[in-house]
Amino acid sequence: MSSAHLWHWIFFMCKIAQGKRTVQPLTINWYNKRNRTKEGDMMNIGIIGGGAVGLLYASQLSKRFAVTLYVKRQEQLQLLKEQGLTVLHSENGKETRNVGVMKWEKDVPLKDNLIIVATKQYGLTAILPVLKMCSRDQSILFLQNGMSHIDLLKQFSKPQILLGVVEHGVKKINDCTVMWTGKGRTKIAGYPVTKKDRQAALFMNSWSDSIGVNFPLEVCMDYYGMMIEKLLVNAIINPLTAIFDVRNGELLSNKYYQNCMKRLYNEMGFLVQTDNREHMWNHICSICEKTSENSSSMKRDINAGRETEVDAILGYMINLAEKQGKLVPLTEFIYEAVKGLQNDASC
Repeated sequence: MSSAHLWHWIFFMCKIAQGKRTVQPLTINWYNKRNRTKEGDMMNIGIIGGGAVGLLYASQLSKRFAVTLYVKRQEQLQLLKEQGLTVLHSENGKETRNVGVMKWEKDVPLKDNLIIVATKQYGLTAILPVLKMCSRDQSILFLQNGMSHIDLLKQFSKPQILLGVVEHGVKKINDCTVMWTGKGRTKIAGYPVTKKDRQAALFMNSWSDSIGVNFPLEVCMDYYGMMIEKLLVNAIINPLTAIFDVRNGELLSNKYYQNCMKRLYNEMGFLVQTDNREHMWNHICSICEKTSENSSSMKRDINAGRETEVDAILGYMINLAEKQGKLVPLTEFIYEAVKGLQNDASC
């Protein structure tokens, strides 16, 4: 893509985001006439994963798209069919929606136009065989924390690949209820960039025109920058809140915890490419402040005796340091501490 074309495309997407330009449906992949449902131009979206993120996205996207939620357990399937999917809002409101739900079958190909993978990082291996069955007319959006799953994407030759970052705060109450603790954005980018950004823009147009006000979507041109920003936030906040067993805001209100944050950031910040290190630090602190009453997913996993995503987050940073020939003793210490807590919690 030439620089002239690149700037034209950036301007084009900015217009979409501002709601000043409507893009007519193009005959590209899952948004073409051949793949439309009986409801007109409504896309079929399959969401794999009945955790907090999967439930939230199924609820919100079902307002615009034909959504099917794929879950592993029969108990959750039955509960969702009987009671619907409820989202509790932080301002005491709630909404309940009936969404399509099916039992996840590892040997059955998925026919949805867009497949959103909302499982934990460590759950990807089990579903890769089915994802590899997807055709060129389908797209897969990965919403995992960390960046370890990017290496797995090289295995895909047919489906269109998108990477996503979730900025919402959400807590699972039970198998059919989540609490939306903090509203943010969903960021997506194509992988690789030169091949997928147009696909992402089409999805953004359909999404933002209908539910974008309350469930905003942002298309990013650079998947690496988008993922690194979220990785650093997770690598600082998640493990420290898990080790200290505190909510996010206490990392700022306690000066000793904040010192730990800064030292960990100073060590990891040299491993990745960031435009402005001070800006990135301020961004991490602002996330702590905005989500001050929230408990990180890693803290909740430890408290519930579940496996954490520390390998996908800190494990990725440690592997990156090894490739660069750099020492990250504090990062390794924090990693081992979380693994120790995880081991104790699972006993």
